[in-house]
Amino acid sequence: MSRKLSIRGMRYEDVPALAKIVGRLWRFDPTDDKRNELAARVYLRTCMTQQNYVRVAVWDDQVVGTILADTKYRKKERSYDLWQLLVAKAALAVRPGGRQLLKQLSERSEIDEHLLASLQRRDFLGEIVLLMVDPEYQNLGIGRQLVQTVAEYWDAAPVDKVYLFTATPGLGRFYQQQGFKENQHEQVDWQGADQQRQLAGYLYTGHVSDLRSAAEHHLLID
Repeated sequence: MSRKLSIRGMRYEDVPALAKIVGRLWRFDPTDDKRNELAARVYLRTCMTQQNYVRVAVWDDQVVGTILADTKYRKKERSYDLWQLLVAKAALAVRPGGRQLLKQLSERSEIDEHLLASLQRRDFLGEIVLLMVDPEYQNLGIGRQLVQTVAEYWDAAPVDKVYLFTATPGLGRFYQQQGFKENQHEQVDWQGADQQRQLAGYLYTGHVSDLRSAAEHHLLID
């Protein structure tokens, strides 16, 4: 695998490939492929405005995954990212049904606030904003290596307590294998424009030392 996989910094030309992966993982609009891809770009660009650490996984010259993380005390100038987010939102908004889809994307932040209320936020300096691997390349250890890259970065920062959110219950075992513990699970009901809906969210927390220990354990058994 070491001959095929490489992890490097993200380039802006990687965004279309990453947006396609987001669109395959989360079908924001299963009825319209183009609208779904545009929504995926908005989601990805939104994440990019919040992060200051990005790596992509490349398998035989194909971008197959990414990790975006934020270290709370390390900020950067994000004017270009914000501009690109506005462009992505505008492209989605002009399509039929696009404004409603934008509203649904923004509503996902509600669950984050509910879950974060249980944390002493000042103690948690690291957040994994987005971690994803193309479904065709999963179960190859790529996600684990992406987590390891940010664990090494945080270890040197230094950062101790970290967290992440996911709306996918099936990922719990993976995150626990990486050294995270499930802190909270919550569902939020809200009245959308079309129907009553639910948001489900899972909050995982951990220490960077636990993430490093989990990675060393995997090296011993691989």
